[in-house]
Amino acid sequence: MKRTIQTVAAGFALLLAACQTQGQLGNASTGERLFTQLNCITCHSVKGVGGKSAPAFGAVAFTPNAMAAAMWSHVTVMWKAMDQAGIQHPRLTEQQAADLYAYVAGGTYPDKAGDAAKGRQAYEAKLCISCHEPGYASAPSLDALAGHASAFAMVAALWQHGAGMLSGMTAKNIEWQQLSTDDMTNLIAWLNAKK
Repeated sequence: MKRTIQTVAAGFALLLAACQTQGQLGNASTGERLFTQLNCITCHSVKGVGGKSAPAFGAVAFTPNAMAAAMWSHVTVMWKAMDQAGIQHPRLTEQQAADLYAYVAGGTYPDKAGDAAKGRQAYEAKLCISCHEPGYASAPSLDALAGHASAFAMVAALWQHGAGMLSGMTAKNIEWQQLSTDDMTNLIAWLNAKK
């Protein structure tokens, strides 16, 4: 009995830690409505329902950080396809990103803990430092995310400010950077460690 209580307590602690690092929990029903309202369904499908011109969801489990990294890495292609289809670019909030994740992932899959030192290395290697370091007027400091960074915050920032980031990068002759799931996980750990 004592072992069962310890196991339940340990599981609860892991779940709580995962929720704290991943941000708020999403609502799959709300995510399903958003998926249609924001026209994601035009190109993407979930369990066979929807468009066929972009990757489908529902067959493979993925974490919030994997979703954020995939969006970050492919957003310029998505923007181009949306422009060609006459679809307005949405401005997602963190909660909307969490809701969409809850729907397209079909469950909750926790991310592993990130490495803050590797996050700082990714911040430099992926050229985030070229705009976000203090002293550069082109982008805000990321210090405000300290302790609050999550996959859903990164997705919201991408959809709210990504077009401006792309313009700034283009002006500096910097290519849009691809982020792996590990890059995203470590960047989030580094941002949170700055508090």
